[in-house]
Amino acid sequence: MRSPEEFLNPKIAKFTPYSLNSEIDLSEIKIRLDANESFADLPNFLTEKINECLKNIDFNRYPDPSAVALTQKFAQYLKISENVSLDIDNIAVGNGSDDLLNIIVNLLLSKGDKILIFEPDFSMYAFYGDIIEANVIRAQKRAADLKIDWNEACDLLKLGDIKLAIFSNPCNPTGQLEDKENVRNFIELAQDNGTVVVLDEVYMSFCEGRESFLTNSEFLKYPNVFIIKSLSKSIGLASIRVGFALSNPTLINAVKTVKSPFNVNAVSQKIAETVLSYPEYLEERLQILKNNKCDFQSELNKIFADREEYELHPTETNFILIESQKSDEIFAHLIENKILVRNLRKYLRITSGSAEENAEVAACLAKYVNQ
Repeated sequence: MRSPEEFLNPKIAKFTPYSLNSEIDLSEIKIRLDANESFADLPNFLTEKINECLKNIDFNRYPDPSAVALTQKFAQYLKISENVSLDIDNIAVGNGSDDLLNIIVNLLLSKGDKILIFEPDFSMYAFYGDIIEANVIRAQKRAADLKIDWNEACDLLKLGDIKLAIFSNPCNPTGQLEDKENVRNFIELAQDNGTVVVLDEVYMSFCEGRESFLTNSEFLKYPNVFIIKSLSKSIGLASIRVGFALSNPTLINAVKTVKSPFNVNAVSQKIAETVLSYPEYLEERLQILKNNKCDFQSELNKIFADREEYELHPTETNFILIESQKSDEIFAHLIENKILVRNLRKYLRITSGSAEENAEVAACLAKYVNQ
C-alpha cells in the first residue's frame, strides 16, 4: 500500500502551509493586531448599501470574468484619491493581491528562470518562485536601516539573466519606504537588461511621502513595470479578497489571458464597487488610521527610549516594528494579556489598531519593559 505522500510532486515536500499565528487559540484573544488589517469595520450606511446591491446578484450565474464594472469603479477611485487617470486596459483584478502576484510569476517565469527578491520582505514572493522551481535570488537588505542595497541590486541586474524583480514599497514587514530616484534608476536598468519589475504598493496609502509611481501615471513610461494595489489595508476590505495589477495594456492583457476565468466572485465584486463609490468617507477613515498609528508610534518611542536592547524602527505603514532579541518573551507577555501581534524571529510587527487598542498595547508593553 502506497502512502498519500508518494503521490505528491516531490518539490512540495519542502513547503509548509502559510500560517498566521494558526497555533494560537483566537477565542482567547482580546486584541488582534497581527495581520495589518484595518481596525475599522464598515459603517451601517455602507453595509445597508451593500445589502441592497447584493439583492441584484444572479447567484446562479458566473461572475463577470473581466470584472469590468469593478475595474471602472477602481479607475474612478484612483482619479479622485490619487489624481491618476487610467483606462480599464491598464487594470487587472485579482482575488487579492496574492492572486495577482502568483499570476505574474507564472506569466513571466519558467523552471530555472531567475527572480530577484529582497529580504526581509513579503514571504510570498519567494514562495511563488520556489513553487514553480524558479531560481530565487535573495538579496539581503542593509542591516543598519532595513532598506535595499541598491548598488548590490543593480549589480545583480547587470548580470543580465534576471527575468523578474519584486519588492514591496513601503515594505512589509520592515515598514521602510525606498527613495523614488533609487527605484527609478533600478527600473530603467531593469528595462535595459530585460527584467520586469513588480512594485507592490499595497501600503503606499499610509505613506506621507507619496513616492508612488502612480503619480502622473509615471509607471506607464516604462514597458516593464507592474504596480500592485489592494483593498485589504487602507480600504478595510480584507475579507473579500480584491486586489489590482496596474500596467500597460500588453502586460495587463497577458495577465487576463493566463488568470483563471472567474477569479473574483460576484459578491466580492459588488461589495468592492459599492465601497469604492464613497471616496470621501474612505479618505476620512484613512486619516484616522494614519493619526492612530502616528500617536501609537510616539507613545512607544517614549516607552522604549534609552533602552539599548530594543530598537523601534520608524515606519511608513499601518504597523510598528520592534527589533529585539527578546521578541519571543515580549510576544509571550502580550499573549498572556490576550493581545496577538506578529512574531518574526527578532522582530515584532504590531498593527496599529483603534486608539483604545493601541493604548492597551502600549500599557502592556510598558509593564513588560519596566518589570
